[in-house]
Amino acid sequence: MPAENNKFPWLSYYRNYNFFEQRMREHSKVVSCENINIGLYNIRLTDGKTLKVFICECYAFGTAEYVESCENYGELNAVVISSNWCGYSLDIKRDCMQNNVGIFNIGGFMAAINRDMFWTYMTEYEKERFKEYGWL
Repeated sequence: MPAENNKFPWLSYYRNYNFFEQRMREHSKVVSCENINIGLYNIRLTDGKTLKVFICECYAFGTAEYVESCENYGELNAVVISSNWCGYSLDIKRDCMQNNVGIFNIGGFMAAINRDMFWTYMTEYEKERFKEYGWL
């Protein structure tokens, strides 16, 4: 469910991605951050990997939103939810992790790209819930 914009790609409230772009320019593992479409970036890392990352502001990002994102932008390596009042379901986090796709907020993405298998990064809350649900 989009937060501000009912139509894909669920733009950020301010219609820009300056905060995300600035964080990427400052990150020690990021070589470049290229905007390739509205809310879609190629993030090139120091290890040579290039990640196709979709940034959106979606109040409750779940399976339907993920499918729509891929229908519009093709396969993704990561989805980043760009606002503090928006989030994603644990189900979509689990399902995407099984396909080597990461779902994060901006802070989680910044931490995740420090790892080889970035899609496996979870917050302590997520780890606790995954254990509680028997997913870990």
